Amino acid sequence: MELLKKLKEVGSSIIPILALVALMHFFITPLPAGSLTSFIIGGFLLIAGLSLFLLGVDIGLLPIGERIGSAATRSKHLLVLLGTGFLVGVVIILAEPNIAVLAEQVKGVNPSISKTSLVSMIAIGVGFYLMVGMVRVVFHLSLRLVYLVSYALLFILFIFSPIEMMGIAFDAGGAATGPLSVPFIMAIGIGIARVQKKQNDADNFGYVSLALIGPTFALGILGLFNDGGAASSGEVSVAAAGNFLSLIQPSLAMTAQALVPLLLLCLFYQFLLLKMPLGQLVRMVTGFVYLFIGLTLFFMGSNGGFIPVGYQIGYAIGTYNRYLLLLVGAVIGAITVLSEPSVWVLVNQVQEITQGHIKKPLMLVALAIGVGLSLFLAMIRVITGLAIWYFVLPTYALAVFLSFFVPDLFVGLSFDSGSVSSGPMASTFILAFAIGSSVSVGGNPLTDAFGVILFVSMTPVVIVELLGLVYKRTQKKMAASKGGKSI
Repeated sequence: MELLKKLKEVGSSIIPILALVALMHFFITPLPAGSLTSFIIGGFLLIAGLSLFLLGVDIGLLPIGERIGSAATRSKHLLVLLGTGFLVGVVIILAEPNIAVLAEQVKGVNPSISKTSLVSMIAIGVGFYLMVGMVRVVFHLSLRLVYLVSYALLFILFIFSPIEMMGIAFDAGGAATGPLSVPFIMAIGIGIARVQKKQNDADNFGYVSLALIGPTFALGILGLFNDGGAASSGEVSVAAAGNFLSLIQPSLAMTAQALVPLLLLCLFYQFLLLKMPLGQLVRMVTGFVYLFIGLTLFFMGSNGGFIPVGYQIGYAIGTYNRYLLLLVGAVIGAITVLSEPSVWVLVNQVQEITQGHIKKPLMLVALAIGVGLSLFLAMIRVITGLAIWYFVLPTYALAVFLSFFVPDLFVGLSFDSGSVSSGPMASTFILAFAIGSSVSVGGNPLTDAFGVILFVSMTPVVIVELLGLVYKRTQKKMAASKGGKSI
């Protein structure tokens, strides 16, 4: 049964975090009374919610996403294609649960940042860059050059945008590539590829990583008009753990607010371009029912369990011994990436693309070490207050540089791999953990904690590129040994 499969996938990503927090509660830093119970209840609500949510995505959204991409491309009207990219990008972000969770946490740290402005700019950014991704494929533009120009402009922009907005902006990019947006955007891309006269495997990648750039750009622009707020005084608003019954009504309201625009979008394209038969429409509506129930449970579990307890555990460990945050951060990073279902899809994909030359265990170990190191560095930033510039600029400069040397197929694949690594755990537990840690050591969460989702997503880019170089070298050696021509 498909639901059981989803429960197994999601459970494997959340249960390790539950076990880690339980161990820390009993052996290192006890949590307040009832918090561990609330965390476990929240964890099981997340498992049930995300499982139903992902099942709804598979049943109701992916098929219509592919049809929208194909229909927009087949229309041969550039304005229809561009309008589809922008409209889908905007609406999908309004429904993305990671963005709703991120906006609530930003509001808790600094209420002066408008939640409406934040979400609106993120949505516009994703819409614009999804449009760019479609144009790139249709006109066969170089993905390397798109990355080079985009990241160069991005870092120039942040010279003028306030540092308080930089971490939030990069985290928005990581959160925007969440459990709803990633599969739907990829479905759009598959639909476009199917009607292209000349198909290229490399064109199937890059949509997701471009969607990550858009929100970062948009919030950088917002920062030019909004300074991101003054330095935090340590007063952070975090809801108490538990009280799940009281969360039912607000969670239902958040879910309705998220899904109604998405449903209207699907119906709009159904009547305008798709004309799906009744059976497929019933399937789509069934998918939306799963989406509604799953998203409601997700909001209840994250707001009643994962976010408040994530904050508590970060605060408790930072108060107990700030340097222990380094070890705990590294362990959380390794566990998160190894238990993320999207990462397993990625490593299987790489093993298949490289015809087994890059083995699944090698890539999993590399990703675990890389993301563990990323959160180790993120905790260094929390403890020392080092600017995010020192970490982000060299990493992305290296990533863009390496993109000119890896095989074409690995360019979009490597940047997309960073996007899939930052799943729901990053937006809920890990970000809350970083905020609590920052407050405990007397730091400023706006500048020291936000950016941690970016840290989860940026290391896999370089790791997959390095594996691409290994693959390229292996292919050359094999070709040379056969006296043939390298590929």
